[in-house]
Amino acid sequence: MKQYLYAIVDRLPARWRSPTAGIAGGPVVPCRVGDLVLLSSPLESVPPANPRTLALRQDVVATVVDAGATLPFRYGVAVPEVELQEWLIGRRARVIAALGAVRGCVEMTVKLLRLEGALVDQLVGSRSGATPVEPAERDLQALAEVLAERAELPQWRYHPAGSAGNVAAAVAFLVPRSDLAGFLARIAPVASHAGGVAVVPTGPWAPYSFVPELGDASPRMPAEAFDGLGRLAG
Repeated sequence: MKQYLYAIVDRLPARWRSPTAGIAGGPVVPCRVGDLVLLSSPLESVPPANPRTLALRQDVVATVVDAGATLPFRYGVAVPEVELQEWLIGRRARVIAALGAVRGCVEMTVKLLRLEGALVDQLVGSRSGATPVEPAERDLQALAEVLAERAELPQWRYHPAGSAGNVAAAVAFLVPRSDLAGFLARIAPVASHAGGVAVVPTGPWAPYSFVPELGDASPRMPAEAFDGLGRLAG
Protein backbone atom coordinates (compact mmCIF):
# COMPACT_ATOMS: atom_id res chain seq x y z
CA MET A 1 0.00 0.00 0.00
CA LYS A 2 1.16 3.52 -0.81
CA GLN A 3 0.25 6.98 0.41
CA TYR A 4 -0.58 9.46 -2.32
CA LEU A 5 0.60 12.93 -1.22
CA TYR A 6 -1.49 16.05 -1.88
CA ALA A 7 0.03 18.79 0.28
CA ILE A 8 1.82 19.70 3.48
CA VAL A 9 0.55 22.65 5.52
CA ASP A 10 1.74 24.30 8.70
CA ARG A 11 -1.76 23.78 10.15
CA LEU A 12 -5.22 23.08 8.81
CA PRO A 13 -7.64 25.99 8.29
CA ALA A 14 -10.06 26.40 11.20
CA ARG A 15 -13.07 25.33 9.12
CA TRP A 16 -11.35 22.53 7.24
CA ARG A 17 -13.48 19.53 6.33
CA SER A 18 -12.13 16.37 4.77
CA PRO A 19 -13.07 15.98 1.09
CA THR A 20 -15.49 13.17 0.26
CA ALA A 21 -12.83 11.14 -1.55
CA GLY A 22 -9.36 11.35 -3.03
CA ILE A 23 -8.09 10.58 -6.52
CA ALA A 24 -8.59 6.80 -6.25
CA GLY A 25 -11.84 7.00 -4.30
CA GLY A 26 -10.17 6.47 -0.93
CA PRO A 27 -10.33 8.79 2.09
CA VAL A 28 -8.23 11.93 2.40
CA VAL A 29 -6.31 11.54 5.65
CA PRO A 30 -4.63 14.38 7.59
CA CYS A 31 -1.54 13.17 9.46
CA ARG A 32 0.74 15.05 11.82
CA VAL A 33 4.32 15.33 10.61
CA GLY A 34 6.07 16.86 13.58
CA ASP A 35 4.51 20.31 13.81
CA LEU A 36 3.10 20.12 10.26
CA VAL A 37 0.13 18.34 8.66
CA LEU A 38 0.29 16.05 5.61
CA LEU A 39 -2.77 15.31 3.46
CA SER A 40 -2.64 11.91 1.78
CA SER A 41 -4.75 9.02 0.51
CA PRO A 42 -4.02 5.28 0.69
CA LEU A 43 -3.93 3.55 -2.69
CA GLU A 44 -2.40 0.59 -4.49
CA SER A 45 -1.26 2.51 -7.57
CA VAL A 46 -1.48 6.06 -8.90
CA PRO A 47 -4.08 6.44 -11.67
CA PRO A 48 -2.95 8.15 -14.88
CA ALA A 49 -3.12 11.92 -14.97
CA ASN A 50 -6.23 13.00 -16.86
CA PRO A 51 -8.74 15.84 -16.48
CA ARG A 52 -10.73 13.92 -13.86
CA THR A 53 -7.84 12.86 -11.63
CA LEU A 54 -6.17 16.26 -11.91
CA ALA A 55 -9.45 17.92 -10.92
CA LEU A 56 -9.84 15.59 -7.92
CA ARG A 57 -6.29 16.40 -6.81
CA GLN A 58 -7.01 20.11 -7.22
CA ASP A 59 -10.24 19.81 -5.20
CA VAL A 60 -8.34 18.30 -2.27
CA VAL A 61 -5.55 20.87 -2.34
CA ALA A 62 -8.11 23.68 -2.62
CA THR A 63 -9.42 22.78 0.85
CA VAL A 64 -6.14 23.99 2.39
CA VAL A 65 -5.46 27.02 0.20
CA ASP A 66 -6.40 29.21 3.19
CA ALA A 67 -3.80 27.63 5.46
CA GLY A 68 -1.02 29.90 6.66
CA ALA A 69 1.42 28.10 4.36
CA THR A 70 0.57 25.39 1.82
CA LEU A 71 3.06 23.21 -0.03
CA PRO A 72 1.23 21.27 -2.78
CA PHE A 73 2.83 18.20 -4.32
CA ARG A 74 2.91 17.72 -8.07
CA TYR A 75 0.62 15.03 -9.43
CA GLY A 76 1.82 11.47 -9.01
CA VAL A 77 3.87 11.63 -5.79
CA ALA A 78 3.15 8.42 -3.86
CA VAL A 79 5.33 6.75 -1.24
CA PRO A 80 5.08 3.24 0.26
CA GLU A 81 3.55 3.52 3.73
CA VAL A 82 6.50 1.79 5.39
CA GLU A 83 8.91 4.33 3.86
CA LEU A 84 6.87 7.49 4.39
CA GLN A 85 8.45 8.70 7.62
CA GLU A 86 12.00 8.24 6.32
CA TRP A 87 11.00 9.88 3.00
CA LEU A 88 9.70 12.94 4.84
CA ILE A 89 12.68 13.10 7.18
CA GLY A 90 15.00 13.31 4.20
CA ARG A 91 13.10 16.30 2.85
CA ARG A 92 12.40 18.25 6.01
CA ALA A 93 14.87 21.05 5.28
CA ARG A 94 13.39 21.71 1.85
CA VAL A 95 9.83 21.43 3.14
CA ILE A 96 10.44 23.97 5.91
CA ALA A 97 12.23 26.35 3.53
CA ALA A 98 9.48 26.05 0.92
CA LEU A 99 6.72 26.67 3.46
CA GLY A 100 8.56 29.74 4.67
CA ALA A 101 8.87 31.06 1.12
CA VAL A 102 5.12 30.85 0.44
CA ARG A 103 3.79 31.65 3.91
CA GLY A 104 0.86 34.04 3.75
CA CYS A 105 0.79 33.85 -0.07
CA VAL A 106 -1.32 32.29 -2.79
CA GLU A 107 -0.81 31.84 -6.52
CA MET A 108 -2.70 34.01 -8.99
CA THR A 109 -2.55 32.85 -12.60
CA VAL A 110 -3.09 35.34 -15.40
CA LYS A 111 -4.13 33.51 -18.56
CA LEU A 112 -3.35 35.06 -21.92
CA LEU A 113 -6.16 33.86 -24.19
CA ARG A 114 -6.21 34.05 -27.95
CA LEU A 115 -9.14 36.18 -29.01
CA GLU A 116 -11.63 34.53 -31.35
CA GLY A 117 -11.22 37.31 -33.89
CA ALA A 118 -7.47 36.89 -33.86
CA LEU A 119 -7.84 33.18 -34.61
CA VAL A 120 -10.20 33.90 -37.49
CA ASP A 121 -7.77 36.46 -38.89
CA GLN A 122 -4.95 33.94 -38.55
CA LEU A 123 -6.87 31.32 -40.54
CA VAL A 124 -7.81 33.84 -43.22
CA GLY A 125 -4.23 35.08 -43.35
CA SER A 126 -2.85 31.56 -43.77
CA ARG A 127 -5.13 30.98 -46.75
CA SER A 128 -4.39 34.29 -48.42
CA GLY A 129 -0.66 34.28 -47.80
CA ALA A 130 -0.89 37.30 -45.49
CA THR A 131 1.04 37.47 -42.24
CA PRO A 132 -0.95 35.99 -39.30
CA VAL A 133 -1.97 38.50 -36.67
CA GLU A 134 -1.74 36.18 -33.66
CA PRO A 135 0.80 37.51 -31.15
CA ALA A 136 4.20 35.86 -31.48
CA GLU A 137 5.89 34.18 -28.54
CA ARG A 138 8.14 37.21 -28.02
CA ASP A 139 5.03 39.42 -27.85
CA LEU A 140 3.50 37.18 -25.19
CA GLN A 141 6.71 37.26 -23.18
CA ALA A 142 6.82 41.03 -23.48
CA LEU A 143 3.23 41.21 -22.25
CA ALA A 144 4.15 38.97 -19.33
CA GLU A 145 7.00 41.31 -18.42
CA VAL A 146 4.64 44.29 -18.52
CA LEU A 147 2.25 42.43 -16.22
CA ALA A 148 5.11 41.63 -13.86
CA GLU A 149 6.22 45.26 -13.82
CA ARG A 150 2.69 46.41 -13.03
CA ALA A 151 2.17 43.69 -10.44
CA GLU A 152 5.17 44.89 -8.41
CA LEU A 153 5.81 41.37 -7.12
CA PRO A 154 9.25 39.71 -7.14
CA GLN A 155 8.08 36.12 -7.68
CA TRP A 156 6.47 35.25 -11.00
CA ARG A 157 6.69 32.54 -13.66
CA TYR A 158 5.92 32.59 -17.38
CA HIS A 159 4.37 29.40 -18.81
CA PRO A 160 4.02 29.14 -22.61
CA ALA A 161 1.07 26.97 -23.61
CA GLY A 162 1.91 26.08 -27.21
CA SER A 163 -0.38 26.42 -30.20
CA ALA A 164 -3.28 24.17 -29.15
CA GLY A 165 -6.43 25.63 -27.62
CA ASN A 166 -7.20 29.22 -26.83
CA VAL A 167 -4.70 29.62 -23.97
CA ALA A 168 -1.59 31.18 -25.51
CA ALA A 169 0.37 31.42 -22.25
CA ALA A 170 -0.04 31.97 -18.53
CA VAL A 171 1.78 34.06 -15.97
CA ALA A 172 1.81 32.87 -12.36
CA PHE A 173 2.35 35.32 -9.50
CA LEU A 174 3.06 34.62 -5.85
CA VAL A 175 0.77 37.14 -4.17
CA PRO A 176 0.48 37.95 -0.46
CA ARG A 177 -3.08 37.11 0.53
CA SER A 178 -3.51 40.61 1.94
CA ASP A 179 -2.55 42.13 -1.45
CA LEU A 180 -5.00 40.29 -3.73
CA ALA A 181 -7.21 43.31 -4.35
CA GLY A 182 -4.19 45.54 -4.92
CA PHE A 183 -2.65 43.05 -7.34
CA LEU A 184 -5.81 42.91 -9.45
CA ALA A 185 -6.09 46.68 -9.47
CA ARG A 186 -2.47 47.14 -10.57
CA ILE A 187 -2.69 44.77 -13.54
CA ALA A 188 -6.14 45.95 -14.69
CA PRO A 189 -4.76 48.67 -17.04
CA VAL A 190 -2.67 46.04 -18.85
CA ALA A 191 -5.71 43.85 -19.39
CA SER A 192 -7.70 46.72 -20.86
CA HIS A 193 -4.99 47.66 -23.39
CA ALA A 194 -3.69 44.23 -24.50
CA GLY A 195 -4.08 43.59 -28.23
CA GLY A 196 -4.81 40.20 -29.77
CA VAL A 197 -5.19 38.45 -26.42
CA ALA A 198 -7.52 38.55 -23.46
CA VAL A 199 -5.83 38.94 -20.07
CA VAL A 200 -7.80 36.85 -17.55
CA PRO A 201 -6.75 36.59 -13.88
CA THR A 202 -7.70 33.34 -12.11
CA GLY A 203 -7.28 32.12 -8.55
CA PRO A 204 -6.37 32.18 -5.80
CA TRP A 205 -4.68 28.77 -5.95
CA ALA A 206 -2.15 26.92 -3.88
CA PRO A 207 1.35 28.02 -5.01
CA TYR A 208 2.02 25.16 -7.46
CA SER A 209 4.46 27.22 -9.53
CA PHE A 210 6.62 28.19 -6.57
CA VAL A 211 7.39 24.92 -4.80
CA PRO A 212 10.49 22.73 -5.22
CA GLU A 213 10.50 19.22 -6.67
CA LEU A 214 10.31 16.85 -3.70
CA GLY A 215 10.07 13.53 -5.51
CA ASP A 216 13.82 12.91 -5.78
CA ALA A 217 16.29 11.73 -3.17
CA SER A 218 17.75 14.18 -0.70
CA PRO A 219 20.30 14.11 2.12
CA ARG A 220 19.17 12.30 5.24
CA MET A 221 18.43 14.16 8.44
CA PRO A 222 18.20 12.85 12.01
CA ALA A 223 15.03 10.89 12.75
CA GLU A 224 14.15 13.30 15.55
CA ALA A 225 13.68 16.02 12.92
CA PHE A 226 10.10 14.75 12.72
CA ASP A 227 8.28 13.65 15.85
CA GLY A 228 6.70 10.73 14.01
CA LEU A 229 3.46 10.51 12.09
CA GLY A 230 0.06 10.62 13.75
CA ARG A 231 -3.38 10.63 12.18
CA LEU A 232 -5.51 13.59 13.19
CA ALA A 233 -8.93 12.96 14.64
CA GLY A 234 -12.04 14.23 12.89
